[in-house]
Amino acid sequence: MKLKKVNISGFRSIKKTEILLVEEKMTILIGANDHGKTNILSAIEFLNEEKTFVPDDINWDLETDPDITIEWHFTPSSAALEKLASLEHQTVEGEERPPMIETNKENEIVYYRKHSDNKIKVKSVPGIIPVAKEVDVLQLRPRIELFAPPTANLRDQVNLGQLETLEFEFMQGIFRLAGIWDVRKDIFVQNDKTSKLLDEASLKLTEVLNTKWNQGRDLKWKIEHTGTNGDHIAIKIQDPAIGTRYTRPSLRSSGFRTYFLLSMITYARTENKVADSYVYLFDEPGTYLHPHAQLDLQRSFESISGKTQIIYTTHSLFLINKNYPGRNRVISKAKDGTKIDQKPFVKNWKSVRESLGILLSNNFLIAEKTLLVEGPSDVIYILHAIKKLKAADEIDIDLNDLSVVDAGTSENYLAMAKLMVAEGREVVALLDGDKKGEEIEKQLKKVCEKEIKDGKLQILKLPKDKSIEDIFTDVSVTKKAIEALATDLIGMGIRKLKNGINLAGEVAKIAPTTTLTLGRIIDEKTTSMFDPEEKLSKLSIALKYEDIMSDSVALPDNAKEQIEKIKDKLSLKNERNDEKSIFEEV
Repeated sequence: MKLKKVNISGFRSIKKTEILLVEEKMTILIGANDHGKTNILSAIEFLNEEKTFVPDDINWDLETDPDITIEWHFTPSSAALEKLASLEHQTVEGEERPPMIETNKENEIVYYRKHSDNKIKVKSVPGIIPVAKEVDVLQLRPRIELFAPPTANLRDQVNLGQLETLEFEFMQGIFRLAGIWDVRKDIFVQNDKTSKLLDEASLKLTEVLNTKWNQGRDLKWKIEHTGTNGDHIAIKIQDPAIGTRYTRPSLRSSGFRTYFLLSMITYARTENKVADSYVYLFDEPGTYLHPHAQLDLQRSFESISGKTQIIYTTHSLFLINKNYPGRNRVISKAKDGTKIDQKPFVKNWKSVRESLGILLSNNFLIAEKTLLVEGPSDVIYILHAIKKLKAADEIDIDLNDLSVVDAGTSENYLAMAKLMVAEGREVVALLDGDKKGEEIEKQLKKVCEKEIKDGKLQILKLPKDKSIEDIFTDVSVTKKAIEALATDLIGMGIRKLKNGINLAGEVAKIAPTTTLTLGRIIDEKTTSMFDPEEKLSKLSIALKYEDIMSDSVALPDNAKEQIEKIKDKLSLKNERNDEKSIFEEV
């Protein structure tokens, strides 16, 4: 049985009828706090018999005939269809036909529940089934399981009696991943055979967890006997950061324990149950988890979603699935209650950004105020300069406000500018003071005339014949970066100097002029050094520069001036005195 959709009306923050379309594997409810995500999960959970409505569950704004109605629409499995077929009424000539459950043409089994009688009932089925058989149809529904963030202490060892209890469900997940669940009754006695089995299980568990878990990919797991004659089995961890001893899962961080408990419990429960017998709900499962661990948790959910449907809430960028945009739903709150956007990925995830204040882009948080530059090396130089000035207390900028985005190439600049403005961002286009910069400026003024007039797009040109490298880098460090990069490439056999070329001597000739930008000079000089001729990657030079640059080296005098201009044009807040900044914005 697969949950297809849930219709909810009159329940808590949901006033009018809202329809949640449920994906076959995973559905993600995205939204800010207090917008109704948890209420939707709670409504779904009322498919379980033991859940009962209370007066506070009724939407507080309903004026006449206040009531709650929840409908669950399921696509029946082949086994469920067989069961329904066995329940169908067989017409007997001359016999009065009994009352029938309503028939639908959508091939669905539909259950519903109202506050007024608090009972789960069958609304319709894909067949001719007597009302007297309703109890049999009710038995086909899967159980709804809501997982709260794990609060139990993580136990490092277990005996056979404990292993099959709910308290040690996470250990069941470990045993299953390690391949020793089926022999559990034989391995709680230590001998040569069982010790060998645990050694093999340790290798398998390590291999599986290193693959699944990005943050734990350097750990080695050890499963070993302990207690009296091996009547307990313990889990230990060999951490390369700890040289003198093993560590234990219970001694790790709260984020580690949260991920470990949650992933092991869900895996065990999925394996313990018949496929499609559960729908799993998770309320903010990313709490306490590092972004990498949140991505790992997504992968864990993916691995179990083949056997059970998963619905979870989040306001974390790292738990929003961009591989399958159709799985995401945005939950927001309007004057008339909670609303569900079934297609938040249209218009470049606009509703997601409005709900969470973010732009989705390869898992990087991009602020609403954007500095657009030509290439990725420019991003490195500018951010490095800002951080250096901040560290020296020469400038005060809250970097949480700012995103620096590169167009990739000057040819893509116009398209990226249009995209950023269409996303609703405040954009400053930073251009080199050369002919290419002048060309881009003319094109922007023509193509983005309205955006410039409305103040959504501003243009900031560097001084004449100056590039990012001229303004935001120290030339001596840049030359060291070029020489170091060239030496590496030559040593690896990737590049070859021209005959008669002295690397250090050629690099020493690189110097700013009044007629060419430093960026152009670097391109021309590095191209001429090699056979065949090919310039060095600006991004690779920038990465070397970032490694070499020390705190003692000063930036060019006009770097601070240009950063202040960027700050002013984007109206960036100060990091310090944030209360004042917040009230100014309000």
